[in-house]
Amino acid sequence: MAVCGLMPAGGHLLHAETIGQKEAKAMAQKFFNESRNYVTPPVTYVYNGKDLTTQRLFTPFYVFNSPSGGFVVVSAENKAFPILAYSLKENFDKDRISPMTREILSDFSRDIELIRYDSRIPSDAMEQWISYPEVVFDMLKNPDNNDYYAVAFSDGGESFWMVRREATEFDFETEEPVEYAFAPAEAQSVILPETPLVTSNIAGHFALTLPMDIERVVVYDVTGMMVENRKYRNTNVAHIDLAAHPNGFYVALVIDVHGVGHAVKLYR
Repeated sequence: MAVCGLMPAGGHLLHAETIGQKEAKAMAQKFFNESRNYVTPPVTYVYNGKDLTTQRLFTPFYVFNSPSGGFVVVSAENKAFPILAYSLKENFDKDRISPMTREILSDFSRDIELIRYDSRIPSDAMEQWISYPEVVFDMLKNPDNNDYYAVAFSDGGESFWMVRREATEFDFETEEPVEYAFAPAEAQSVILPETPLVTSNIAGHFALTLPMDIERVVVYDVTGMMVENRKYRNTNVAHIDLAAHPNGFYVALVIDVHGVGHAVKLYR
């Protein structure tokens, strides 16, 4: 019964997109239903890892506790693998995160943030969202599944949680801050401004300027949903039209020709 109910909300996951809290909660609920083999009490949303991302701009994942014990970490991006970590016993307390736990979650956050702007299609990860029932069954019931490894949940503790070896199928090796993760080696010495200059803001129309050419601009609303994704060529001014979108705050990530990302907040 539980396996039959585990399919996500349809074929829209064939395309890259951000996962909302409501959908992630439904997947967390189904995860615990499968782990217990019965319908469990409703899960509780407890943490989103936003404080681990660049300027706290994006939600990389959602953490849900189960009243019957345990927690699960669900990715907020379907270009990453759906279940990043879980415990069937311990509950998650965001105010008592061990250094090891924080480091693991920070690595997940970095890779999920980077995969959003990567042009490659992570077919394995996206397929796991489509075949979620089989993925959860294999994760919990297949002794040969080595995608996850056990980590001590607290310093000096005897409890463990299961952590996915990689949040994405691509390996992002960088020690730089996330906003500079796209820079090739030859561009590392270039001194660049942190944010683009907003030269106009008239009725939802923005002009974003950099001292070098702009390659792409991606705009997110306050929920982390992508609302604009535009490419540019041979220009250092990016024109963004948000007139058709609701009033409120937005975040624009301007990626220059060196592959460096610059974040700026916009108000419509």
